[in-house]
Amino acid sequence: MTIRVRELAGAIGAEVHGLDLSDPTFDVALLHDLFAQHHALFFPDQDLEAADFLRIMQTFGEPLVHPYLKPLPGYPQVHELRKTPTDDVNFGNLWHSDFTNLPRPSLANALYSIEVPTHGGDTLIANTCAAFEALSDGMKDMLRGLNAVHGFSEKYKRDLADQTARSENVARDDDASSEYLDAELEVLHPVVRTHPPSGRESLYVNGGFTLRFENMTPEESKPLLEFLYRHCERPEFGMRYTWAPRTLGMWDNRSTLHYASNDYPGQLRVMHRLVVLEADRPQPARR
Repeated sequence: MTIRVRELAGAIGAEVHGLDLSDPTFDVALLHDLFAQHHALFFPDQDLEAADFLRIMQTFGEPLVHPYLKPLPGYPQVHELRKTPTDDVNFGNLWHSDFTNLPRPSLANALYSIEVPTHGGDTLIANTCAAFEALSDGMKDMLRGLNAVHGFSEKYKRDLADQTARSENVARDDDASSEYLDAELEVLHPVVRTHPPSGRESLYVNGGFTLRFENMTPEESKPLLEFLYRHCERPEFGMRYTWAPRTLGMWDNRSTLHYASNDYPGQLRVMHRLVVLEADRPQPARR
């Protein structure tokens, strides 16, 4: 079958047709090349079991066993995101990049859609390489010299508490690594990092996990961080995807932020999710 790639926006994203990811012999090199080029990929009309989902994402790296979201039976690396018609709060309803509070943060996120609302429930994704490249030379030079402290933001802690109280999504495992659950854990990452597949520079701060700049207070850090967050969210750097059932989506957490829209009250949305970790700590950009 002919493979067709349809770009979704000027700065980021592509929808890929004709690549059967359930076939273990699919072209892995092509998948990785498209991922490096577009930063976010969506594959409609895929019939995937949990084993397929895991096999596909293992080509990128080590899957994370989520510390509190309920795994699928027999597949601890794959968990379910379920928002029922009676739920008010959804998961991921802020611009963020996953698990930047870890020394080896997330390389990629992937979702496979099981049930989607008739309207709403879109995922928004922003290209943080494009956002960095649009800054002034003076701002770029200043940011290249900074590190940021990452941990659990207050909003993330509130959302975590809300999710933990809901039995639909949460099955806390006493054996899960406390590294993920430690609300006091803080790590340093460069504010401008290298995106390894492309060599481009990427802004690496987000409202879910970035707490402050190194050697600065939260109050001192807030004005510049808020500017960078709002800058990354500008429409020209982003895309919006409307899900259909049986679609696999994946995006690069080293070069993107994402946001889950909570605009489908009274409807059911069920996604299977998998997170892949980076092999090493993020490397600062060198210019």
